Amino acid sequence: MRIALAQIDCRLGNLPANIATHRASLTAVQAEGGADLVLFPELSLTGYRLRSNIYRAMQDDAAFAQTWRALGADGLLPPTTCAAVGYVELSPQAALHNTTVLLRGGDDAPLLRHRKVYLPTYGMFEEERYMRSGNTFRAIDLTTAGGEHWRVGVLCCEDAWHTSAWLVQQARGVDLLLVNSASPGRGVDSDRLGSQKSWYGILSTHAELLGCWVAYCNRVGFEDDIHFWGGSAIFAPTGELTAEAPLMDAALLLATLDKRSIATARIMTPIVADENWDLTLRELGQAVGEREYE
Repeated sequence: MRIALAQIDCRLGNLPANIATHRASLTAVQAEGGADLVLFPELSLTGYRLRSNIYRAMQDDAAFAQTWRALGADGLLPPTTCAAVGYVELSPQAALHNTTVLLRGGDDAPLLRHRKVYLPTYGMFEEERYMRSGNTFRAIDLTTAGGEHWRVGVLCCEDAWHTSAWLVQQARGVDLLLVNSASPGRGVDSDRLGSQKSWYGILSTHAELLGCWVAYCNRVGFEDDIHFWGGSAIFAPTGELTAEAPLMDAALLLATLDKRSIATARIMTPIVADENWDLTLRELGQAVGEREYE
């Protein structure tokens, strides 16, 4: 699979400017020979710290369909290319969600719609004040331009900090996990940012445990008093960091993922094949049932 990570800056609440930035990235992808999949950061079409401006940024299905047509106009998204973009979804039930959709060029309906499950509301984060949580982790089968079949899932930012989310995706048999984020830079630890070290540790460990590829796309830029550090990266099924974008600056990271390496990793370390799902479900049910809540 040929994949592109579009590490972009986003204009807060400025849909036309963000559409233009997406189109510039898609143009650059085409100039580099195209890709099967292009991953953008969390809330890439709206910016992150919207607060009360969220009501101007939200889009229902009809409005988002127009946005999608604008993104793919002039053949920037051919039928052989999928793109994962983030926006504020106004659901048919009038709930707001931090949503990532995976769409294929030429299609009207999303192939996969992921509503962020874990909304951080602590420290500088206040997502739960304005949005509702999703309630599922799904995966979808994609076929590359070369005819190769991949099972792809999505985790949005805070989702990836919960091992249970990865476990569900392991059960769904993913070959590739897309992780998009709007992660602020915090702390310094030796030669890396503290937040970068934490993120890379989580992504590398779970790539190895699931024996799958992990593509991480983080944004750059500033909003109010916070900055986003970039550092988008790709991790192999062995947990190895195989490609990395720069810190702080917008960039386009392109890579080719070898599906054969998934089988090799899982044979060498048969964690996936050895998983005891009956025991896991039984023990989780018992442990949750016995848990005491304050």
